[in-house]
Amino acid sequence: MLLKPSYTMRILQLIDSLDIGGAEKMAVLYANELAQLIDKSILVSTRKEGALKGSIAPSVSYHFLKRQGVFDFNALIRLVQLCKKEQVTHIHAHGTSIFFGSLAKMLLTNVQLIFHDHFGSLQQRKVWKYRLATFKANFCIAVNEQIAAWNFQNLNLPSFYLPNFSVVPKSENFNLQRSDSKFTILVLANFRKEKGHEFLFQIAKELKLRGVEAIWQLYGRVSDLEYYSQLRNGVKQLDISEVVTFFENQSDLSLALQLADIAVLTSSFEGLPLALIEYGLAGKPVVVTKVGACETIVQSEVNGFVVPYGNAKEFADKIEYLYRNPDKRTIFGERLYVEVNRTFSAEAVISTYLQLLGNTHDRQ
Repeated sequence: MLLKPSYTMRILQLIDSLDIGGAEKMAVLYANELAQLIDKSILVSTRKEGALKGSIAPSVSYHFLKRQGVFDFNALIRLVQLCKKEQVTHIHAHGTSIFFGSLAKMLLTNVQLIFHDHFGSLQQRKVWKYRLATFKANFCIAVNEQIAAWNFQNLNLPSFYLPNFSVVPKSENFNLQRSDSKFTILVLANFRKEKGHEFLFQIAKELKLRGVEAIWQLYGRVSDLEYYSQLRNGVKQLDISEVVTFFENQSDLSLALQLADIAVLTSSFEGLPLALIEYGLAGKPVVVTKVGACETIVQSEVNGFVVPYGNAKEFADKIEYLYRNPDKRTIFGERLYVEVNRTFSAEAVISTYLQLLGNTHDRQ
């Protein structure tokens, strides 16, 4: 059981949109979980609302700034006025919202600004952009150790690793029965290039050629219609349309998680994928690519399989093994649940988060 902090905490979660995505989900989760523990939990979307708005707890104070463009002075003043009115002690800026948070911090001398870095690709980063965006940040929270080290080395910003968490309810029955007997493979990944859907299609084709009777359920947000159209055309060209189904912009995934036999991630890079934590809390056996912090959660042949990105044959081998060994599916799923619940539960992460904020409070 988490204890409330002994000093005033009025924390504002800042995010640019409420579309379905990892950073967006984490902003909502932090706001919801903190609402019962601190003096005030506030969630602010700067630019756009979206499907996740319906997931905000009634106890969270929600505000939408309707920001137009990078330098929207009126939206900035609304944010500053809100912080003053609510006596905000911390602005927790997720992802790209950090620049707007830095602008607000210029006018809020008594507020701590936290940069929460969710983005997994370090090779594509331009240091000068990050230095500009974080120029008023007090410290950084990163979703894996590599990102934390990068921010400390390149931005000279105190940086701490804090994993993502989720609150997906675990099914009481790991092998919940379905009316459909087909082996179901679940993929929770927004339809973006780095999520590796083309690689996934190669795996699906390989399994079909082997006679593995499996269906793929792909859930994700569509942000680029042209790329999404290419993906759907790719499925047709590979003649796997009958085994691959797309589900766009779904916010409630609890039933899909319960009914899947296994879950996979085929990303080319990641930070700490929230989907993997959701898989674990749902007790699903997994096959994932060797990217980001996936190996800190999944131990091959213990609670799942980790495969190098691009090796479709090996990935298909691991799925086929789970397909033909239902007992192993149960064992892997239960073990992954134990690991994720121990390290990546809301209680474990929020406890560390409050300790971190408390330590920075004591140093002021």
